[in-house]
Amino acid sequence: MLRKFQLGVAAVAHEKAYACAAILLAFSLSASAARLVKDELGRSVSLPDRVHRVICLTPSVTDTVYAIGGGADIAGITDYTHYPPQAEREKPSVGDILHPSLEKIAALHPDLAIAVATLNSAETVQAIERLGIPVFLVTDSGLTALYRSISSIGLALGREHEAALLVAQLRTRERRVRARAAQAGRGPSVFLVLSLDPCITAGRGAFITELISAAGARSITRDLPQDWLRVSLETMISRRPDYMLVFEDSPFGLAEMRQRPGWNAFAAVRRGRVLRIDDRLQFPSPVAFDALEDFAREIHALPIASLSARGEGP
Repeated sequence: MLRKFQLGVAAVAHEKAYACAAILLAFSLSASAARLVKDELGRSVSLPDRVHRVICLTPSVTDTVYAIGGGADIAGITDYTHYPPQAEREKPSVGDILHPSLEKIAALHPDLAIAVATLNSAETVQAIERLGIPVFLVTDSGLTALYRSISSIGLALGREHEAALLVAQLRTRERRVRARAAQAGRGPSVFLVLSLDPCITAGRGAFITELISAAGARSITRDLPQDWLRVSLETMISRRPDYMLVFEDSPFGLAEMRQRPGWNAFAAVRRGRVLRIDDRLQFPSPVAFDALEDFAREIHALPIASLSARGEGP
């Protein structure tokens, strides 16, 4: 009888302790989730008054968070995050962009995850939210969207002032690049090649296409509405690009183009006019601006008259 009484007392005490803990946890969560903000898709997201542990679900988000001074608050990143360089060294990865590990995310105990609506799937976002982790969504199509996403991320992290300063600095750098391009006059037409067979390139919707234009060059695929697309080699040849562009880390270059059937039909290939460009130009984040300035200086030093006099595409 005494043993049953002791067990009963212990059970009541345990239930009271659990109830108290639950009340304290609920109070803590209600106190910390003091802000209701809208992300770039218009979704209401409940956030702590001060975010201390954030999961960055794309490399561009990681670069942006570092750029506004929030690197110390990053709890996790995704694979292939190279900018800034210290992110890859300092932060654990939760997996790839399309299929991050929910187990790894949960184990890092974040109070926020930041995702890009066009890259991270709705299924991933919903799965993370089911873990009780709020997800803040931004977009990444073009320079205007980049400036907006920096401001939005600043809002989510309570770093509005730092974000506003960064946006002002980047806008100034963009204006200077465009002004130098206008002063330099007509720039070269270019064809960005991502794959030889099939021939894949960037269209009007791609971030890099806007940067090419800002630098003063003219992408021959700027009239094509898609972000990334497969194109006909014959059609591209008829547009007569002055230069071919490939990324620095591309597995092919001038030699491979000259060996592939059809590619010698480009005058730019026959004349060896293939430029390797900085891969940072494709990242919709602050790191792209260093690459933009370098690319602009390079293209304005290029000879173009001998090819461009024959035509310039659309």
